[in-house]
Amino acid sequence: MRGKVEVDGVLTHDCRPRQLAGRVGILFQDFEAQLFCTRVDQEVAFGPENMEIDRNQMQRRVKEALSLVGLNGLEDRDPATLSGGQKQLLALAAVFALKPRLLVLDEPTSDLDPMRVEELLSALERLSQRQDLTLMLLGEDLRLARHCSRIVLLARGKVLADGPQAQVLRQVEIFRRLGLPPPELPALFYDLGQSHLPLTLVEAEAQALALVGEATGRVLTAPEKIVSLGTPAKNSALVTAPEVLALRRVTFAYPGTAPIFKNFSLSFGQGELTAILGPNGSGKTTLLKLLRGLLKPQAGEVWAASLNGQPLRIGFVFQNPDYQLFAEQVWEEVAFGPRNLDLDPEEVNQRVEAALRRVHLWEHAADDPFSLTKGQRQRLAVAAVLALAPQVIILDEPTTGLDRREQQDLLDLAKELNDQGHTIIMVTHTMWAAATYARRLIILRDGRLILDGPTREVLAQEETLAQCRLTPPAVVQLSRRLGFTALTPEEFRQHIERHGKEIVGAGPGT
Repeated sequence: MRGKVEVDGVLTHDCRPRQLAGRVGILFQDFEAQLFCTRVDQEVAFGPENMEIDRNQMQRRVKEALSLVGLNGLEDRDPATLSGGQKQLLALAAVFALKPRLLVLDEPTSDLDPMRVEELLSALERLSQRQDLTLMLLGEDLRLARHCSRIVLLARGKVLADGPQAQVLRQVEIFRRLGLPPPELPALFYDLGQSHLPLTLVEAEAQALALVGEATGRVLTAPEKIVSLGTPAKNSALVTAPEVLALRRVTFAYPGTAPIFKNFSLSFGQGELTAILGPNGSGKTTLLKLLRGLLKPQAGEVWAASLNGQPLRIGFVFQNPDYQLFAEQVWEEVAFGPRNLDLDPEEVNQRVEAALRRVHLWEHAADDPFSLTKGQRQRLAVAAVLALAPQVIILDEPTTGLDRREQQDLLDLAKELNDQGHTIIMVTHTMWAAATYARRLIILRDGRLILDGPTREVLAQEETLAQCRLTPPAVVQLSRRLGFTALTPEEFRQHIERHGKEIVGAGPGT
């Protein structure tokens, strides 16, 4: 309404969006809305083709773009058969192929495993240096910030901070005032009352040793560790529970592709809260769909227990809640399932109200589902499942596309449901969520079970996790360097305060 917007020397009021296509590339947060072709290579070629690029040059661009995002070899795949993370990378490759001067990425890491995020950001950094490309990354994933020369914090259309990353990332109070998660290490030491806030693990380890050294009157060197007396016992063992769901010697492949699972077995116990992690394309979502019966194995069986003489009821919440929302009113959305169970109207009403209250959407009962925020739509999908009274609830990437408050809200709901007796199985790339909420972690890679055990024990296997493109949260890595394993900042602080004065001099490698 006032002022002007200038992009690469062009005023946007003076040109149409298509005229900027070769100058500005954008990856939308809803990246699946950008995919529509039936082959991976055709998807990447679509933009250059419409810009009338020479065929040979177009083929080179397609090959280069797919290689850059790690999707080479999948040229003839139907995008619909790719994992969520692979679809996001495909949408990004299609943008790369246009060779824009400015590249805008809206929440580009939402569906990527941690190691793929690092690879992508490193590739973007190299690309920007080689091709004089300007990158603008939007979101609240602070992994983006480590590769940026400048960070801007916005709130209600106003700039609250703008400067070099080393300066802005230490402003813990501003992050919290905005409702954003501050960087983990600066926040950890801020809450310990420290004035210097480290950004790297090396800095944090040195400062933690200095902090304990001040309390003991000793000068500590790097090889000395804080003794691991009193390491938190939470999540240290799994309670054996009756088996409720299992894959037994399952083999599964999508049409025309190699098997994702071969003779694969895995079981789940009643009352567990389990997180499944692994690199993109490792079979996580396929595993969930097999458990729910949305896919059928070519060999082996999917077994479900009978509880109280009745078949096991399993609820499934998709990664994208919009896949399962279709009614014109929130109330009707939740009522659809119970009505199809031929329940009497009073029972339906009771279930709908109870479900909406449990997900804190009762006040939106008369609203259109698509007028809700992404986080509210995710909770609505959970409510629709809850109304069916399932014993097992399966969540596929439940935090994707949500801000930190919405993520915590949904994960708190999952924990609450678990405390009430529901078995919860969720796939996630969010390592802090797995560390904070799950009692059992399962790590998949290439359709194989790599790790399976209590959360604390699995996160301690850093070398194996790295081979699976997974990196434990910074607080876990720091505590491991200091001789114990803390899953959360709160556990770390408690351990330092309780045992910080107990020091043992240990040789390197201890």
